[in-house]
Amino acid sequence: MINLRRLIFITVLMLAVGESHSADIKADNDKLYKTLDSLISVQSELIAEKESRIRAITDGVEGIELSLEQEYHLNNKLYDEYEAFKFDSALCYIQKNVDIQRQLANESLSAACLIRMAHILAVSGLFDKAEKMLGEVSVDRIDGDVLLDYYNQRGELNLYHSEFALSSPFLQDYIDSAQYYRQLILQKAPKDSYYYVFNQSTYICEQGDADRAISLLGDYLPLLSQGSRRYSVVASTLAYFYQRKQEVQWQEHYLLLSAISDLRGAILENNSLRELSAILMQRGELEKAYAYLSHASIDAQNYGSRLRSIQVARLAPLITQAYDMQRQRTQQRTNMLLIIITVIALLLVCTIVFTLSLFRKRRIASEQISRMNAELSNHNSEVQTMNSQMKEANRIKEEYIGRFLELCSNLIYRGEERLKQFNRLARDRRIEELYAQLKDGTSLSDGIRLFHQNFDTAFLNIYPNFISDVNRLMTKENRFDIDEHAGRLTTELRVLALIRLGISDNQKIAGILRSSITTVYTYRSKMKAKAFSKDTFEEEVRKISAY
Repeated sequence: MINLRRLIFITVLMLAVGESHSADIKADNDKLYKTLDSLISVQSELIAEKESRIRAITDGVEGIELSLEQEYHLNNKLYDEYEAFKFDSALCYIQKNVDIQRQLANESLSAACLIRMAHILAVSGLFDKAEKMLGEVSVDRIDGDVLLDYYNQRGELNLYHSEFALSSPFLQDYIDSAQYYRQLILQKAPKDSYYYVFNQSTYICEQGDADRAISLLGDYLPLLSQGSRRYSVVASTLAYFYQRKQEVQWQEHYLLLSAISDLRGAILENNSLRELSAILMQRGELEKAYAYLSHASIDAQNYGSRLRSIQVARLAPLITQAYDMQRQRTQQRTNMLLIIITVIALLLVCTIVFTLSLFRKRRIASEQISRMNAELSNHNSEVQTMNSQMKEANRIKEEYIGRFLELCSNLIYRGEERLKQFNRLARDRRIEELYAQLKDGTSLSDGIRLFHQNFDTAFLNIYPNFISDVNRLMTKENRFDIDEHAGRLTTELRVLALIRLGISDNQKIAGILRSSITTVYTYRSKMKAKAFSKDTFEEEVRKISAY
């Protein structure tokens, strides 16, 4: 008894903590939404500050004769500023460095330029050009950070490819290739570096250990500055980890942090705002989803990224359609409300007129009441009949609900077990066995048999003399054998049973009994032909008493 009480106490405590934790994250997310909206309202000012910083860099060297090395480093600095801000400017400065490094004849600088060029091309959706740039890198002649950048860019390019291969058989190939380059980074990168922590967490998450990945990257996130590109990427990646765990509130939390960081840093090459709009759409907050997606679309256009524009374009029709449908429903509700108000107003006018004439019609009303009392006396028998029908309906409801709830539970359990078996076969790649199981119709046949068995038992519990009553309507040579069919019904009797339950449409009967409409029509025609009265046979079946 003590252990039971302790178990109940612990369970209640865990539920309370879970609910409190859920409430806390929701409150945090609400605050983050307010911060995000306030930053969106001042984004133009944040972008102006970014442009001012860039002008300060260029103005600082205006009129100064720079060496090739100094010009190279200046271009790199400007590339870093424009990398996630403006595609064409970033591409321009890295192209200048590609030209400069040819004059410097430095293998390491050449590789670094090509890798950066590949990155900016991949981000813009020019995957083939990015592949070409990476193909020009001599991997055996580079090391250190340049080699890590190369491996990282290879992995990143495969991830971009995977976004466009979600429904294709090549998806796993791209993911496996990205995992391969992550392993190479883990072999070369210092264990306390960004590259090591980031690639270790993404690698183990893809291996299935999302909890450990979240722990690693969650501990690393506070070490980064909000507003930096890396902070935005790490927060967005944490959101992806929580998405893998189907924890939407935490996914939303880190997407908000990532989007806030993008806005603080004037990062226009972003992804989190679009992902947030998808979550809001699924939750039914279409107006906010539409606003965020529109903002993400503007950022993608201002940056010049074909990749992000394509991703926004995929989601935009869904949100727009849902938003338009919601507006249409709202308009319909408004119109309906106006109609209701008009009807109520008319009813009020009629009520006033009726009240004014009520005294005049009092005598007539008294006579009508007397006649109604007489009519009510005549309706007593009808009420009794209806009471009997209601009792029968209650009996049918009690019998069928319990039995068919049990049947549904049984079928769901069988379906779950069968699905688990399919999953095991698919996981073990036993395709032939999986195909054989899929072709096997035994489960379906068993389900149909179980349905018929429950239907027959429930029906005969309600109408125990149904077969005998049907036989009274049939000619002697065409009557059903009661002993042979004790406890179950034939297909013909099931058709009649459904007719007794009020289902007379051939298509509905065929759907319930898993037969063709032609078969049901044939059965009904044959049974009418065997009855004493062909014209009233089915009507007589509907009058058979329950008990």
